Amino acid sequence: MISYQLGSQIYEPFLGLCTVVDSTEETMLGVSQMFYELKPMEGTSKVKVPASQMASRGIRSLMSAAQIQRELSTTRGSWEDPGRETYAQRLRRWTQLLRSGQVGGAYEFLWDWKKLSELGTRFSPKEVEMHSNVQRVMIQEIAEVLQISTEKASSMIGPELVSTARQGRPVAARATS
Repeated sequence: MISYQLGSQIYEPFLGLCTVVDSTEETMLGVSQMFYELKPMEGTSKVKVPASQMASRGIRSLMSAAQIQRELSTTRGSWEDPGRETYAQRLRRWTQLLRSGQVGGAYEFLWDWKKLSELGTRFSPKEVEMHSNVQRVMIQEIAEVLQISTEKASSMIGPELVSTARQGRPVAARATS
């Protein structure tokens, strides 16, 4: 289990960048457990997460500058069309990807989104919300690590991956040709 120091900045796939503001050991039902208290960069809320669940929630240290450069320069050649996938199945698949803690998971998500968009997929409001959040968090991480503006970080991702989403009525499945 990875431990984080107070003041460390970490990546939480759905909250964005967070600062570790406290760590405590608490006993519940006779079981002693370590908790981290996280404060997202945006907003005033704080979230308490059991240390044992950090990895399974996709919480990780920020990428290094070298990791960011590698992810942004990696050519994504092959892509497997998920076929007739419902929006609920896509959300589940994307959530698993983001919670995997995989460095570059957000970039994989945006690549997948781009390919599905090219096929004419209409996305549910929940998918559009997830897309917007993933873009925001990825841009935050790049800007923080490279110490650049969010506008510059956004341009590094590329206009083809930083896009607005096409929203339509939730579609059960996309027809394949």
